[in-house]
Amino acid sequence: MNQTFRELLEGASGVSEFIIAVNLDIRGFSPFSKKVESPEAALFIKKVYIKLIDNYFTDASFFKPTGDGLLITIPYTEECLQDVVQRTIGSCFKVLREFGTFCVNDPMINFEVPQRVGIGLSRGTACRLVSQNQTLDYCGRVLNLASRLMDIARPTGIVVDAEFGIELLSDEQIQQFTKDSVYIKGITEREPTDIWYTKDLTSISPLSKQPIEKTKWQTVGSNLTLRQIRERQPTFEYYLPSEPIDSSAITIRLTYPSIIRGRKRDDIYERFKFDNFQYLLDAGKPKVFVKFDALVKKLEVAGVKDNWLVDIQITYPER
Repeated sequence: MNQTFRELLEGASGVSEFIIAVNLDIRGFSPFSKKVESPEAALFIKKVYIKLIDNYFTDASFFKPTGDGLLITIPYTEECLQDVVQRTIGSCFKVLREFGTFCVNDPMINFEVPQRVGIGLSRGTACRLVSQNQTLDYCGRVLNLASRLMDIARPTGIVVDAEFGIELLSDEQIQQFTKDSVYIKGITEREPTDIWYTKDLTSISPLSKQPIEKTKWQTVGSNLTLRQIRERQPTFEYYLPSEPIDSSAITIRLTYPSIIRGRKRDDIYERFKFDNFQYLLDAGKPKVFVKFDALVKKLEVAGVKDNWLVDIQITYPER
């Protein structure tokens, strides 16, 4: 496949066209993939892709896997714009309603799977990379915007750019949306942009409502050896110096020496994101409880030794 793609690139050219970009993300896929074996995660994502392609977005011109979701492009013309917009929005609502049933009664799925999705939509012109009548990829602002809007659609629901054309929707569809203004990283960082979102499903983070450049990030953490982490398990609490503006934006990253050819390297480091923690307010004081027992297991699998230092950094946007 790599060689075929390489050969097609030789004669590839860009074609501009009008599209609706749909970026769909499976919520909770990362923690899900850590609970099940890799073949089970792959089986689930395969089933989801097939359902979306065969039953929901049958008029799409291009599909691109994003790891835990799907990028979908749907072409339109001036003559069919309203019909395509209403049909696409209708398909998105149908996915929201039925996603939790995608794998029901499937004998191969005998494990718990994610139940919700977030969807971002935008429309406009994009560049289609084409060779020998085959679409290799799409690029353009419209696709990037759909991705950013998808990230705002939490914990679930649909977010569309105000320029999408809410007036093109049916009255029933319009009633399910409400309007707000947000800042979007890499697109509208200093001036807000208007969006429409599903009012009964989506909660817009306060972090999205302030200029990107004015967001203040705070970091706390510690340097501990694996032995010290093991001694403090199962959990360890970190007091935060201030309250997060959005607790869902808290991230924990671990850094430790690399192992190359079986030997520790003090000049090269491995870094990964650790999601096994809980945030809460205790008598008005913000705390993060890190599950050190789970951290120990992860570090042991990575080959970290008892006397090696591990840097634990908790980062969050403060209120």
